[in-house]
Amino acid sequence: MSFDSNSGMAISFAECRTIRQARDQVAKVLKEIGIERVEVRREADLIIEHVTGMDAVARELKADEPLEPGACEELETILTKRSGREPLQYCLGYGWFMGMRVVVQPGVFIPRTDTETLCELTIKRLAAMGNLKELRVLEIGVGSGCIAVAMLREIPHLHVVGVDVSQDALDATRLNARTYEVSSRLTLSKCDFREFTLSGFDAIISNPPYIPRAVFETLEPEVRQFEPGVALIGWGEDGLDFYRQFAKFALPKLVPPLGFAAVEVGDGQSEPVMQIMRSAGMNKIECVNDVNGLPRVIVAGIA
Repeated sequence: MSFDSNSGMAISFAECRTIRQARDQVAKVLKEIGIERVEVRREADLIIEHVTGMDAVARELKADEPLEPGACEELETILTKRSGREPLQYCLGYGWFMGMRVVVQPGVFIPRTDTETLCELTIKRLAAMGNLKELRVLEIGVGSGCIAVAMLREIPHLHVVGVDVSQDALDATRLNARTYEVSSRLTLSKCDFREFTLSGFDAIISNPPYIPRAVFETLEPEVRQFEPGVALIGWGEDGLDFYRQFAKFALPKLVPPLGFAAVEVGDGQSEPVMQIMRSAGMNKIECVNDVNGLPRVIVAGIA
C-alpha cells in the first residue's frame, strides 16, 4: 500500500487479482483525485498498458488473467505521483508525439499534439526544397527534442542545430535522438539563441514560451506546478517579446530566397506576431490552423 501525503489517500492494488480489476481500480483512483471525466479512461488505459506491456487488443483478450509480480507496486507508485497532480507523462517517463514515444522527465516541457502542426508543416516545406543538398534547420528551444527527431526521421538529408538554455532539455533531446538513431545529424548547444552566432539556415523553427503570466497562473496544477515555466511563460508584459527577439536575432540567419521561419503562437497572438514578422522585413507570411481549427503556426519568408 502507498499513502499519498498530498491527497491523504491510501492507494492500494493488493486486492486486485486480474488486469481488469487493476484497470477498474486505476480509473477509480483517477476519478477520486479529480482528473477530468473525459480523461479518466484514456489515462487508465495508458497506465495499464505501461505496466502490462499489452496493447488494447491484448488487454481485452487477457483481461481476466492475473497481474505479473510487481505490477501492483508499480501501479501504486504511478498513482501516488499522479494523485499529487504530477503530469501523467512524468509519472510514466514518456509522452507521444508524431507517433513516437518520447522520453520526458521533470524539468522538460511535455510534447503537445497542437505542436504537431508546426512539425508537419516544416517537414512538408523542407521536403519541397528537394534533396540536392543538405538542408540545415535551427530549432530554438528543443525541449524533449520531439520536433527535431521527427524531422530528422522524415528527411534523410537534413541536419538540425538545436539550442536551449536548459540542460535537462538537451539531455532529453540527446536520449531521444539516440533512441531513433538520428544523433549523427543533430548538433546541440546550451545557450541563449540571442548569443548564437552560426547562420545560413534553410529554416528556423520554435515552439516558444508564449502564455501570458496571468493566464499561466490559472492553468491546471499539472502545468502550473510541474512543467518548466521558462518553456511556457511569454516574455514581456504582453507575452510577445520572444517573437520580437526572434525577429531581431534569428531571422537574419535564414538563407534567402527560400529560407523560412515557423513559430507556434497562442490564442489571440497570430495577428500581432504576423505584424512583428512584417516589421522585420518578411513579406511571405501566412497563418496555419491546427487540427482544432485554431490559429497555431506563423510561417514567414522573404520573396
